[in-house]
Amino acid sequence: MADFIPMFPDEQLYNAEITKYIRWEYAKYPHGLLFGSTGSGKTYALKIWLGRISKYIPDSELILCDYKSDADFAFADGFQNFYRFNDCMNGLKYALQTLQERQQGIKASRHLVILVFDEWASFINNLPKKDAEQAKADLATLLMLGRSFNVQVIISQQRVDAVYFNSSRDNFSVTLGLGSLSKESVNMMYTEYKDTINPNKSQGHGSMIIGNQFFEIIVPYVSNINKLHSAILTAVNRYPSIESH
Repeated sequence: MADFIPMFPDEQLYNAEITKYIRWEYAKYPHGLLFGSTGSGKTYALKIWLGRISKYIPDSELILCDYKSDADFAFADGFQNFYRFNDCMNGLKYALQTLQERQQGIKASRHLVILVFDEWASFINNLPKKDAEQAKADLATLLMLGRSFNVQVIISQQRVDAVYFNSSRDNFSVTLGLGSLSKESVNMMYTEYKDTINPNKSQGHGSMIIGNQFFEIIVPYVSNINKLHSAILTAVNRYPSIESH
């Protein structure tokens, strides 16, 4: 099993005809936040990210929550760890339950579990206030305690306002902004680099921070999307004997 995942090509080197993939040391730098406006390529990038997790961490488990519920993840319909629209709350609860059972010593397994949430902000905005606050509290627990129990979170959404995370947004070790970024997004997520970052990138080009390292990246073209979907499904359905949901 690899200690790191090759993520996306370094844009500067790629332009010089050198393909070097940015490394994500997932145990050292847990939790990812992917953001960008409609048409920035974030769902495509998310799929590549998940496919690479499945490939390089062969015992990984993905809990995939698709609140948007459009065609992007329709290939996962019917699979055990896949949740759509209102059912996404069950996916969040299952990830939290996994963390709590590991804390309590109920589950001996320590394979990597990743809660993947597409459009977390929309999910929060459409919940009653009490439920929204509880969901944010559950997410905060995962972000603050998950690393110790090999439970991580990857969230994809358009905006990264702190209101969607309460005080836990700083627990994301990996941030990737794609396409044209607003001034507010740059100030929030790339404060140290706001004077040098190019916020007006085209689709599939982005700015990435892993730990305290900054990269400009491109999202590579996938020639066989069905193969990528198959890799994601492998991790979504890797543990079919789980009885908790």
